[in-house]
Order: sequence, then C-alpha cells, then structure tokens
Amino acid sequence: MPIVHIDLVEGRPPERIERMIRAVSEAMATSLDAPIDNVRVVVNEMAPHQFGVGGKPWPEVAAERDRQEQP
Repeated sequence: MPIVHIDLVEGRPPERIERMIRAVSEAMATSLDAPIDNVRVVVNEMAPHQFGVGGKPWPEVAAERDRQEQP
C-alpha cells in the first residue's frame, strides 16, 4: 500500500488540496501499477512561522519573493 506524506505551508483552499490529493493518487497508482484504492495520501499543514528556507522564516522569504516579482 503506497503512502505519500506531503507537508505544506497552510493557506491553500481545501478544494485545491483535494485536487492535489486526487492528482497525486492517480500518479502513484499509475507509476507503481497499483490499485488507486490502495494509495494513501497524508497532508500536513504547518503555520508559516514553522517553516524556513535558507535560514530565514517563510514569511520573510515570501515577502522577498513578492518584492522581486514587482516591477
């Protein structure tokens, strides 16, 4: 039974997460030639302050990215 664990920073609408679960389940079933009913997907959401990139908390990284994208 394939089990997929996905960690995400919270903030996405439930519908988008549900769509991702369906897509990941289909990809796992296809790539492993396993029945989709045997695929399990576990999604863990964390608060933005609980995640960091390059030694910086996620809110700071996201703000920097937003500034770089603006003309």
